[in-house]
Amino acid sequence: MSKKVIAVDLGASSGRVILGQVDKDKIELSEIHRFENKLVAHNDHVCWDLDALLSHIKLGIDKVLALGVIPDSIGIDSWGVDFVLLDNDGQTLGDYVSYRDARTQGVMESFLSNTVSKQDVYAETGIQFLPFNTLYQLIALKQQNPNWLTQVNRLLFIPDYLNYRLTGVQNCEYTNASTSQLLHCHNKSWSEHLLECIDIPRSWLLEPKLPNHVIGHYSVSNQNIPVVSVASHDTASAVAGAPLASPSTVFLSSGTWSLMGIERPEPTINATSTGLELTHEGGVDGRYRILKNIMGLWLVQRLQAEFSEFTFPQLVEMAKLVPAFRSVINPDEQRFLNPSSMRAEIKNYCRDTNQPIPETIAELSRCVYDSLALKYRSVFCDLQRVSRVELDSIHIIGGGANNTFLNQLCADVCQVPVQANPTEASSLGNIICQLVALNEIANIDEGRELIRQSFPIDHYTPHPIPELNKAVTTFTQLLTLTASK
Repeated sequence: MSKKVIAVDLGASSGRVILGQVDKDKIELSEIHRFENKLVAHNDHVCWDLDALLSHIKLGIDKVLALGVIPDSIGIDSWGVDFVLLDNDGQTLGDYVSYRDARTQGVMESFLSNTVSKQDVYAETGIQFLPFNTLYQLIALKQQNPNWLTQVNRLLFIPDYLNYRLTGVQNCEYTNASTSQLLHCHNKSWSEHLLECIDIPRSWLLEPKLPNHVIGHYSVSNQNIPVVSVASHDTASAVAGAPLASPSTVFLSSGTWSLMGIERPEPTINATSTGLELTHEGGVDGRYRILKNIMGLWLVQRLQAEFSEFTFPQLVEMAKLVPAFRSVINPDEQRFLNPSSMRAEIKNYCRDTNQPIPETIAELSRCVYDSLALKYRSVFCDLQRVSRVELDSIHIIGGGANNTFLNQLCADVCQVPVQANPTEASSLGNIICQLVALNEIANIDEGRELIRQSFPIDHYTPHPIPELNKAVTTFTQLLTLTASK
């Protein structure tokens, strides 16, 4: 087997164009083009600059061609829930509004109080209740921009829209569609009931298709390059690219968001999972990623932006010198989603919960890392409650796998062995989806074995922490406070 494919991996803060070269049962990655994905203010909304992203994608492809490489295919993955509306001529309507925009404030609560119960929504979709899910974005859109509704012909999720701009072909990929909280969990089709509840025409939405097939072709420099529908939700690609040891292993995709869960062939929607609000997002081959979304390294990224004189490695080194569990936060509090100042918000939270107030960047960073590790422990315990097998380890993938301090802290707080790497799991999952579509490998499991042979795995053994029980008690109380709001 000898193939060269392009993986476009778009995260919430940056994007990359990666060249994957597969030869003799080994994958090699080359980063061809890296670019920033910045939120921009437009028409009083927080938006994505998708035109800039598309330009960067095309530039990255041009750079590959300039190397004399003719790629066998291209695949794009990105974040979930966000979408673009098109009119009958295929032109965009409105802005590329981000899930971090405030337009959905209060929408979810109102909908669940006045229209449909949480139990009914979860029974149909199996999706975690997040205020920025596509379901609530559409309600907000209808309320704030009703004049657009008669002009809409199609709704495309972000990677589907970018594929459309490359190929001229519209497609709806299953893994990204599953994040919307509008997809029926069991039959993998749109929930007619929920669409009726929010009065959105079914005609806006294409029927979701499983990944690993060619959508169309991108024509450039006298080449017609196949564009593959990969697992287009970046976490779905990351999990596809995770060489998990067994069904007993919990995956933790660590980046701007942390997504922690287990992979299963069937959903687990019952009273326990309903109470825990575990989400059932789509995976490759029609599998389910049963997981929790956690705010993740976004908190550290925002702190570093306020203390820009320090690098991320310096923040880690300073955090190591601060006593553990002095102050902790619930990272999933709504107040941390997009505050004007993360430093001020963390300090205010600690003040509000009668804890020591972290003053220095070292104390603030330690607070975040301790809090993330405690959140991982909480979610690990939740997953164990719905798993039919004993969970015995955690496998960290994504950019956060480079953070050896947080990896060890995760092992120590969760008290299970931790494996870490590959950091480029999303790109690798994207690549092996393309290899399946090109009939170079039989399935994703064969692709995972290829990844296992190509990249080293780091191992972390848990160490005892004397103050852990007290910290867990404090953190559990904070979670209870959040739940009671």
